[in-house]
Amino acid sequence: MMWHRIVMINDVDFGPIDAVWIAPEGAQLLLLTRERTLYWDVREDRALWSIREKAGGDGISPDGRIYRDLSSGLFYPVLGPHGGRQLHTHPIGGRIDVHDAVVVTAPDGTTHSLSHEGCSNDGSFGNWRIVTFCESGDHILIACPRCLVVYAIPSRQST
Repeated sequence: MMWHRIVMINDVDFGPIDAVWIAPEGAQLLLLTRERTLYWDVREDRALWSIREKAGGDGISPDGRIYRDLSSGLFYPVLGPHGGRQLHTHPIGGRIDVHDAVVVTAPDGTTHSLSHEGCSNDGSFGNWRIVTFCESGDHILIACPRCLVVYAIPSRQST
């Protein structure tokens, strides 16, 4: 099982990332940056919508764990400096180990080291880093203030 990078967003694109949400099937992202909020389509690798607001604006809860889209009323449990629910094991995707590098071990025991360029392991990624499977297990999100990377299994990224 090989993972391939399908999305990479750097802080130079939209500013430092404050929090992020990944849809259960991995097809969309919500990014809260210092200057705007973006709803990202992973398959098309582009923003579906974007609004100017600082770090989630009025939609972010006081503890930074929930973002409420004020126009739709939808709530998003975001991941960020406070942590959040991260899935490091999944029957479909295997297991993620995060030490000096991010390594995925497939259910058959094979390992795959994820090269995640801007989200480096040298401590320069910022004051937090998120590494998680989406709920379906076929996408992996790596995010920190400096960058965001999404990986997918090629046979499943087009579904």
